[in-house]
Amino acid sequence: MSEKKSVWKTMYRQRYLLLMMLPGILWYIVFKYATYSGLALAFTNYGFRSRVDFVGIRNFSRLFKSAVFWNAFKNTIIISLCNIIFYFPFPLIVALMINELKSLFMKRSVQFMIYVPYFFSWVVVGCVFVTMLSPSGGVVNQVLQYFGHKPIYFMADPHWFRLVLIVSYIWRQMGYGAVIYVATLSTVDPQLYEAAAIDGCDRFRQVWYITIPSIKGTIVTMLLLNLSHVLLIFEQVLVMYNASVYSASDVLQTYAYREGILSGNIGYGTAISLFTGIVSLCLVMGTNYFSKRFLDDSIL
Repeated sequence: MSEKKSVWKTMYRQRYLLLMMLPGILWYIVFKYATYSGLALAFTNYGFRSRVDFVGIRNFSRLFKSAVFWNAFKNTIIISLCNIIFYFPFPLIVALMINELKSLFMKRSVQFMIYVPYFFSWVVVGCVFVTMLSPSGGVVNQVLQYFGHKPIYFMADPHWFRLVLIVSYIWRQMGYGAVIYVATLSTVDPQLYEAAAIDGCDRFRQVWYITIPSIKGTIVTMLLLNLSHVLLIFEQVLVMYNASVYSASDVLQTYAYREGILSGNIGYGTAISLFTGIVSLCLVMGTNYFSKRFLDDSIL
């Protein structure tokens, strides 16, 4: 009984902090957990019809027989893996470079400049890249024409569009990851570097043997956070793609959006989203198991 009283006393003392957390908790309950009840629509023919019937796994059978679905699944895997492979090292490398700066003013200035794009919505980012890559007046094509190259239709060429998605993702997200790593690097004990320098270790060895192991937990956490939404790319593709690049850019979430919202097949669209969520969960759990098994570090 005394333990219960102490818990209530602690909660009472921290009541203002708990009140500050309340809006965030309510947001998650209403928009995240309460919406799980809608997953039942994946097993119905819900849509623009007067009668809703239970159809079992018919939506999933249709899903796995659809060539459009498999093309969207392939595009999702390719784009997501490219985003992770090419994006994941960038924040860490940038954070290590920032950490080497001696001037506090320079550190803060660089962090601010690379963090600003993260506050832009994907609509703004899409407009920026469409303008930059325009075949008529875009700065990239102007440079190409200056060197005698023909204009490239980046936003309408399936061969180039995936590269545009990857570069725009890195540009927008890099600052967020770098700031987290910089904050973690500040917790590394400086005496470790001093001892390593006395032993004759150069900067590269200090980074490899001291810095990286010291922030291993943060690296694993960032990897799991990236994998948690690896198949959930939607907004970026939606605001940037067009019919001419569907073959290379249509992903699971845009396919679900077209089927569920635009075409009215809400049950079928929900089935696509449910399948995507299950695969994402398996990826996160598998990566966490691998990290725990071989790296002795995990967050789950």
